[in-house]
Amino acid sequence: MDLSLGEEILIVLREYGPLTAEEIANYLRRDIREVNEELQYLELDRFVTRVKKGVFRRREAYELTPTGLEEALKAYEKLRAKSQELINKINSLSPEELEELMNQFSSIIPLLLLLNLIPLELLMLLGLDMLLIGPVVIHDH
Repeated sequence: MDLSLGEEILIVLREYGPLTAEEIANYLRRDIREVNEELQYLELDRFVTRVKKGVFRRREAYELTPTGLEEALKAYEKLRAKSQELINKINSLSPEELEELMNQFSSIIPLLLLLNLIPLELLMLLGLDMLLIGPVVIHDH
């Protein structure tokens, strides 16, 4: 199960908005062109609106409309339910099954981590942190 990019954007705007397209792309680890295209659709559907952000260097940002907030709440609940499903499944899997499961959820894991819906510590215990944040270097003191 994957959330649509639009749903992911709505969730991030709910949590951190208003945000620029670049900020959204960074949060979601997505290509800026892909995010810009989706923002156009969300704007046409009246889920987001453009605003100015910043004091000295004013940039175009996006924020949720009341309708967008309703959709963001639905998407967040969908994501929260999936995070609980993922956590419940992780505990009972063989390494092969775990790899298959992580492949199914790979597109939403960064968002789950960003929103603290899945503990990074759990993924680290399973050795999956390398998939998400690159190599971790531990220094002995």
